[in-house]
Amino acid sequence: MFEQDVAGLIKALRANKNDEAKVIEAALNETRKEIKSKDLEVKAAAILKLVYLEMLGRSISFASFAIVECMSSAKYHIKSIGYLAASQCFDKETEVAVLVVNLVKKDLLSPPTPLFSTSPSSLTIAHLMSTLSSVALLLTPSLARDLAPDLLSMLTHSRPQIRKQTVLVMWRVYRSWPGVIELGTGNEERGEDPWIERLRERLMDEDRTVVSATVNLICELARKDPKAYLPLAPELFGLLNESTNNWMLIKIIKLFAVLTPLEPRLVKKLVPPLTTLIETTPAMSLLYECIQTSIVGGMLSGRDGDALAATCVEKLQSFLEDVDQNLRYISLLALAKILPTHPHLVATHHETILNCVDDPDMSIRMRALDLVEGLVDRKSLQTIVERLTSHLQPSATTSSETATSRLQAAAGAAAAVPPPPKLSPAYRVSLVSLILRMCSQSTYANVSNFEWYIDTLVDLAYLSLSLPPDANGVTLGSKLRDQLVDVSARVRAIRPYAVKKMADLLGDESFLEGGDGAGVIEVLGAAAWICGEYCRELQDPRPVIAALFGPTTASALSPSVLSLYIHNGVKVYASWLTSLANNWDESHLDQIRSVTSALEGQLAAAATSEDVELQERGAELAQVLELVRKGLDAPRPVAPPDDSDPYLASGASEDVEERGGFSAPRLPPSCLTLLSPLFFSHELNPVNPKAQGLVAKPVGLDLDAVIVPSTSKAVFADLDGDEQGEVDDFGRPLGRLRAPEEEEGVKKKKKKGTKVKAGTKKARRRDVEEDPAEKARLKAERLERQRDDPYYVGSSTPAVDEDDIDSIPIVQLSLDLNPPSSKKKKAAKPRPPTPPPVHIDIDGELPEGALLDSPAPLVDVTPSPPVESEKIEAEQAESQAVVEGAVRKVVKKKKKEPGTSTPKKKKKPASIEEA
Repeated sequence: MFEQDVAGLIKALRANKNDEAKVIEAALNETRKEIKSKDLEVKAAAILKLVYLEMLGRSISFASFAIVECMSSAKYHIKSIGYLAASQCFDKETEVAVLVVNLVKKDLLSPPTPLFSTSPSSLTIAHLMSTLSSVALLLTPSLARDLAPDLLSMLTHSRPQIRKQTVLVMWRVYRSWPGVIELGTGNEERGEDPWIERLRERLMDEDRTVVSATVNLICELARKDPKAYLPLAPELFGLLNESTNNWMLIKIIKLFAVLTPLEPRLVKKLVPPLTTLIETTPAMSLLYECIQTSIVGGMLSGRDGDALAATCVEKLQSFLEDVDQNLRYISLLALAKILPTHPHLVATHHETILNCVDDPDMSIRMRALDLVEGLVDRKSLQTIVERLTSHLQPSATTSSETATSRLQAAAGAAAAVPPPPKLSPAYRVSLVSLILRMCSQSTYANVSNFEWYIDTLVDLAYLSLSLPPDANGVTLGSKLRDQLVDVSARVRAIRPYAVKKMADLLGDESFLEGGDGAGVIEVLGAAAWICGEYCRELQDPRPVIAALFGPTTASALSPSVLSLYIHNGVKVYASWLTSLANNWDESHLDQIRSVTSALEGQLAAAATSEDVELQERGAELAQVLELVRKGLDAPRPVAPPDDSDPYLASGASEDVEERGGFSAPRLPPSCLTLLSPLFFSHELNPVNPKAQGLVAKPVGLDLDAVIVPSTSKAVFADLDGDEQGEVDDFGRPLGRLRAPEEEEGVKKKKKKGTKVKAGTKKARRRDVEEDPAEKARLKAERLERQRDDPYYVGSSTPAVDEDDIDSIPIVQLSLDLNPPSSKKKKAAKPRPPTPPPVHIDIDGELPEGALLDSPAPLVDVTPSPPVESEKIEAEQAESQAVVEGAVRKVVKKKKKEPGTSTPKKKKKPASIEEA
């Protein structure tokens, strides 16, 4: 007999909580002795204790053989203990697992005894089902391969319980050994898939539990390969119409959600039954699965789909208004999937969705925000943005409010409304990004008031000072900066207001003191750019110049923003000088000197920065301002007399230097207009993303041709004949040191023979001297090589042989002295203006003559210079004509204008009989 059973072991562990390890070690030593007993009852009790100890993390691999002995017992309670221990501790590395195969086969194939048998060794249906359950946990790849034929044969067992349990075990068999689906049944010659046929038989089983288990198996198998189970669609569709089991219907509907994308014809068949289920079922889980399948399966398109979509949205409204947070969450998920195809249906629940934005549950808030982004339009944008902006405002709970709430609680008043949840910084960052996406959607198509949008961007910049960077690494400051620059560039009418707001932002020192949360300081770079680019909209540029070159900017700003400050500050300074030159007064001179000297000091400090960009900008602009300062001291000419001068109108005498005892007015310094052409030669506008692809390629340009051909190698190879020497990286021959013996051998070879070999340099020279045509050809080739050789320095035009006057061709030209046609080239079609009140430059700038709807980049119509080979052929033809005494008339052929073509003869349309 055993000393202690499993119940005693559990009691001992509970009684010794402070020293459990000692109790466990004693139990292990005890069971090691008990499993060696010849009594199976003692072994089974010891195995049961080991199963409990294995759950506590102890290894019981030493009892593997004893477990197999218990599995082979004829008594059911001992066999079940053995199967339980084997399923819990056997794995691929267990050595005795090989002994289990025949044992399990024997238990599976033994016919069950009658149900009411009194024999202690009888194998009832319960025993067989217990074996199947243990096999599902015991399976290894090798065991699954060996047991698969026997388990497949049990799919046709006479007892429905066995068939159901076998179907459920087949999923475990497939996971351990996928080759089970390839085992045949003997019907392969008829072209039937044996695995599909087995599943079809079980779907048509008389017992509903077997059918439900089969549907579960197919649903799991179809996740990996749904196409293989399309042949079962008719049987599944029949079950969808006949079954009343909600859980089986959910599985079938999930199956059709996977099969419908592979077979579009299923959509038309599934719409009626799914509509009926959605309208009649009271089960929320089944209702949601029907809606989900309708969305995923693409059933919401077409005439019947519109009605089904309306039904789905109507049912989801009850989910939205339910108090259950889970139902509200899944309804928002479903509405977000319906929104792309039926936005007008989702818009009917606009207010309910907006109320979900204020929900205390953060997950419901995020799903509602996804819907709000798709529902926004021109009318609701401002309302939604203002509502979302209120979430970014810091919660202001005063002490008086707290005292009032405490008094109400003490007086037994009704429970106060719970305070809103504390919003995380990540949520507030995503909220700002959402507002920017909604407003910039379709190039600001929903923004009707751009002054409001500029104010909103500035407010978001102030609210984002305390926020961290975005999760993607993109700061909110960069997003706000891009929006401000883009709006100011695209909407011309908003530039005066934008410049005014940016000037106020630059002058606000509290913005600099608020910190650099989320990189919002980059907004100041956008403000500096807008004030510099559109500085003509500034009424008084001096405060902006003072803000851009203030003493606190150098220490509070990053080098990238500071470089924008000094560059655009000089632009504002240049515009200010130009305005003073247009309305010149001698009193402005001292003011210009003081401002110029202050700016030079700031630029000199920037030139000593460690940042390369800032250093370069500071050095360059300091040199430009030095020219202005020197120009202020340069002598200036006297202003020309003005007829409106009363002194001159009276007929008094005028001196060049003095007029009526006063000094004559002089012209403003010319240096005041020196900077304006540097910065304002053209206006910077947004560029279309396709502009680069629409740039016309010049005719004759070959982008694949070598720009500088290595002709020097050919020249040296021609000079050296057949000898191929070493060359450097530039193709020039390298001199090779020769030994004295080699030098003597070379000299002897030169002196030895007097014959000139054909193809050598001397032979070619003789042939050239004897043949003038060959001499002219070689000369032309040499000039061509020299023209393309980057290492040859010579005249750009080839020298003309003055002695060969007779070779100059004489051509009689017929010149058309009529003025050129005043017909202009066909210009690109002007883009129709956007209706008022505001014009937005959506397309941006394009190359001249390019159209966005053109199928291919336009080709430049300017005549290209003729190719060199064409020039040579024309000259040879003209020379030949002169030799023959002919006089050739040269007429310039007119080129066709772009877009025109040779008119073709219109064909008579074919009649119906001819067609």
